[in-house]
Amino acid sequence: MKPDTLHPSRKDTSETKLIGGRYVFMQSGYPVEKRTLQYQNLNGLMNDFQYGFSNDISVAAGVVLPSFAYIAPQYSTEVAKDQRLIIGDVYGTSLLHRDEYEFDANMLYAGYTYGGIHNHFTVALGYLTSNKTPSGNIVFQLGGQKKLSRSIYLLGELWYSNGYQYTPSTSKWRRDANGQPLLEDPSKPLSSPYVLDFKRYELNRNTLYANIQFRLISEKNSNKSWSFGLLYYANWGGNYIEEGKYGETRKLSNLFVLPLPSISFIQRIGDFRPQEINLKNTSLPLRSERKPTKL
Repeated sequence: MKPDTLHPSRKDTSETKLIGGRYVFMQSGYPVEKRTLQYQNLNGLMNDFQYGFSNDISVAAGVVLPSFAYIAPQYSTEVAKDQRLIIGDVYGTSLLHRDEYEFDANMLYAGYTYGGIHNHFTVALGYLTSNKTPSGNIVFQLGGQKKLSRSIYLLGELWYSNGYQYTPSTSKWRRDANGQPLLEDPSKPLSSPYVLDFKRYELNRNTLYANIQFRLISEKNSNKSWSFGLLYYANWGGNYIEEGKYGETRKLSNLFVLPLPSISFIQRIGDFRPQEINLKNTSLPLRSERKPTKL
């Protein structure tokens, strides 16, 4: 009996150890292997641990320095050849619970993965709620992976969401019953600053995140890999006016764009699977010790 017969899921082990579970951050339908633990670092800031409880159930948890922590359980199951369904959840919260920095968000998602272990793509829809948004938003996700050679893979992911978000605190003049700005010192109408209030407004917004990487798996140690690529994040939509205490105004727009290099390191740090045992034929020919029958 061959070792692969004992453990069919471990065929072509040197190549299937894709240090998988994710494309970059988005989960695929192929979770980390059963009873294995791995560590992932993205751009020195995201520190992520993943563990496979079974072939279908896994959980990830980590910290995004310096501000956030998250946990992300997932269930995936094969429904047909090269087809897997996914359901999971991502909950994130701020580490510093001060009013101006406090953040809580949760996204429940479901998805579909098509393809084999080496080449596949995933589409998913999530429902995101957050204390930074006035209502829940739909999040569209698309990810894929392509084998280029024995140890090089191309992988990427894209997230898009449209909805509403709150602005940061915006300074506004406090006004009287006639709609006129109030002065801090009415006795000095020419030099006194205006009294300011700070308000939040709802803005329409679009959010796009994309990441594409080449993953290089070590030829000497397939338990680790490096990935290099580009990350792009943009948040846009909505205009508003900020008013200053000396009468100045300025128009602001909800626009933030951040392109960055994308570098990931992944290391399998625990393998708790049963070890394979090679079965060899050690039997010896049986010799009959029965004495000949006398006639």
